[in-house]
Amino acid sequence: MTIQSFTLKNGMQVLLEENHAAKVVSFNALVKVGSANENNEEAGICHVIEHMLFKGTPTRSMGTIARDVEAAGGDINAYTSIDQTVFYINMASLFADKGLEILADAIQHPLFDVQELARETEVILEEIRREQDNPHRILTENLFHETYRVHPYGRPIIGFPDTVKSFTHAQLMEFHRRWYTPENIVFIAVGDFDTKKMLARIESNFADFAGKPAPKQDIPREPEHKSPAILVKEMNVQSAYLSLGFIVPEVVHEDVPAVDVLAHIMGGSDSSRLEQEIKERRRLVHSIYAYAFTPKHPGIFVIGAMLADADVASSIGAIRDEIERLKEEPVTSQELARAKLNIRSTEIYDRETVGGQSSKIASFMATAGSHEFEARYYQMLTDVSAENVREVARRYLTEANCTISLIVPNGSQWTRKAAQLKAAIAPAKVRAKPKAVPTLDGIHKSKLSNGATLIVMENHHHPIVSICAAVEGGTRFETRSNNGISGLMTRAMTKGTTKRSAVKVAEDIERIAGNIDAFSGRNTAGVKCEFLSEHIHDGFELFADVLAHPAFSASEVAKERRIVLKAIRDQEDALSSLAFSEFLKALYPRHPYGLRQLGTIESVKKLTHEDVAKFHRRIMRAGRMVVTVAGDVNPAEASRLAEEYLSDLPRGDTRALKPKCDPKAMKPREKVIEKREKQQAHIVLGFQGTTFKDRDRYAMIVLNNILTGQGGRLFLTLRDKMGLAYAVSSVNQEGIEPGYFAVYIGTEPGKIEIAVKGILNELEAIRNSAVTKEELMRSKQYLVGTYELDSQRNSSMSSIHTFNELYGLGIAEAARYPERIMAVTADDVLRVARRIIHPHAYTMAVIRPA
Repeated sequence: MTIQSFTLKNGMQVLLEENHAAKVVSFNALVKVGSANENNEEAGICHVIEHMLFKGTPTRSMGTIARDVEAAGGDINAYTSIDQTVFYINMASLFADKGLEILADAIQHPLFDVQELARETEVILEEIRREQDNPHRILTENLFHETYRVHPYGRPIIGFPDTVKSFTHAQLMEFHRRWYTPENIVFIAVGDFDTKKMLARIESNFADFAGKPAPKQDIPREPEHKSPAILVKEMNVQSAYLSLGFIVPEVVHEDVPAVDVLAHIMGGSDSSRLEQEIKERRRLVHSIYAYAFTPKHPGIFVIGAMLADADVASSIGAIRDEIERLKEEPVTSQELARAKLNIRSTEIYDRETVGGQSSKIASFMATAGSHEFEARYYQMLTDVSAENVREVARRYLTEANCTISLIVPNGSQWTRKAAQLKAAIAPAKVRAKPKAVPTLDGIHKSKLSNGATLIVMENHHHPIVSICAAVEGGTRFETRSNNGISGLMTRAMTKGTTKRSAVKVAEDIERIAGNIDAFSGRNTAGVKCEFLSEHIHDGFELFADVLAHPAFSASEVAKERRIVLKAIRDQEDALSSLAFSEFLKALYPRHPYGLRQLGTIESVKKLTHEDVAKFHRRIMRAGRMVVTVAGDVNPAEASRLAEEYLSDLPRGDTRALKPKCDPKAMKPREKVIEKREKQQAHIVLGFQGTTFKDRDRYAMIVLNNILTGQGGRLFLTLRDKMGLAYAVSSVNQEGIEPGYFAVYIGTEPGKIEIAVKGILNELEAIRNSAVTKEELMRSKQYLVGTYELDSQRNSSMSSIHTFNELYGLGIAEAARYPERIMAVTADDVLRVARRIIHPHAYTMAVIRPA
């Protein structure tokens, strides 16, 4: 499918592209003359010739051309633009010879019959009158007239009634002789044919075609505009019609791909900025759009809207604000990728039909002068960056370069207040500062009006947004009587809201290619959500709905309660989990950390949907909530969305709980539970640990890593050397109050005493002598390496920042964490081991066969 170029003896260029996908062919005769080549007296003559060319030749009477093409199942038509006139036939390749012969005859030998000219003139005058009743056409005509004050692009392609009525047979013949010459025509054929044979047929059909070269014209360039222009026209219409135009470069200019991307991001789709902000969010307009028209000479960037007459000035101001935002803030990588994909898709769709492909070739030939420019354009499009888009917005979308065209209902105030409209397009003298102010490189922290903390972390590498919102909650906010309520609440939060059913929540998150889940731990509760950034508005609204407005219907809560009760019963068979539950119960006899996260059969059975809703209202309060948005998002946009969708969260703080800490064990505390018909014993042995703000938390993290894992001391000694277990590990869990450090092993019941002794020996060893340089470095490098790997994901970073802020560590903690881990010394590890580990005062739970 390579385009081959040939030049006939008479100077006419021929472009041929074989395409055997279907047995069809398309012929396009591109005449490089359009309305821009006319003088004032000739305005509209190209369009009249377009209408007349198929009206007969010396060998084909009136009506036979169209009839013969249609009889062969073909389609014949033409169009006139500012830079070209094109005549085409699309038909089955079986009849290609006939179609070629007809089109060649019409191009070379039009009759321009006097009587037919008179009839067609009336048809065109009717077309002009019809356009005068069309507010969209008048709006565009006025916009071009005011924008192009010198250049002929300012004249309508269709011409004026006076000029159209003045054309004679002689004028049409003279214009045809002047412009319809071999050197000014490109003949294009695409489809099911053999190139060599098709070229011979074209040469034969144009063998006698001759003529002088087309006139050389010096078309004046539109001078730079120094101030905005405005044209207001009253019509008998119900709504107002608005167009803003800005002169932009011609199609071959290096800025044009970025201008096209800018147009698509601003108003080229339903997800565009103007559509979402001005139409959907602010409800200022009925419809809004943007496009870039880039012909042979400098073109025009158009922003158009249909709106209520009363909203004209505020809509212009809103459009101005979006333009200014584009100049200040780089577009997101997702917006950039989406725009490029949609622009590039036109190339794909054009290639679907031979007519589309030949028409595209004609367009590039007329405006860029070469069909090869297409490849260069798409290469430049690929290279467009966010900064390029911002640069062209600053360069071309200026107040001085703006023309405003407005159609308003009769009696509109704007015919008298045009000066206010000019003022509306002017950038504000003092620009409001964004609500989200950067407080750390790439991370923005602010307070919402309801008291919630908002953190935004920009990451434009991938078109993904992750949101995490959390408050203090979880089992730390539970009692023995309502144990399990936090987990039941978060399970039910995604099972329907006050305006969405459970199924609708699931469908809506799938529609934006995302996921949403509520969570509950020992210290916190909240909601996580992730989706593609092109769905930022829908995603944020769904996230906020689940967070703030769960329905907690009796049926859904009952359903989730049955699932939880089943999980509690199943936990009796998950012996390792049961061992940890019993260990924590013994370690924290009074503190809620000793409660089971799922709850108990007795406590969960009593929970009602009213209990769950009340608990949600109690803890999900803005004053203690942290919301982190991480990914391909603009901080100002995230702030606006958070203010809009989270505004109705209950204000104030969650009632702070200060559970009393349990005293540390002064001697061994052991709890043994026997289970019938089991094969293995499960042991958890440990101590109270560190808090999130503990100065020793980093040393404790390193110590735990030295002990655990396949390269850790416990694994190497208890499994590899002693063969005591398949699974052995240690766990370090911090808390708002002291958390815990514990060792777990699953072993044969007869080896319980040996296993416990082996654990205690390893714990004694690490608190009695410093760890080696090798294992210290291995541990620190592993911790930092896995942390950095995890930091690639927006979901991880949204959680990390949320919890760091919630626990009082601040947004700087995420960056400091690797540094603080790497700063841990062997002496630090020894100190924290001696502080936390007391081998003669441990707490232990054992689940063993009866």
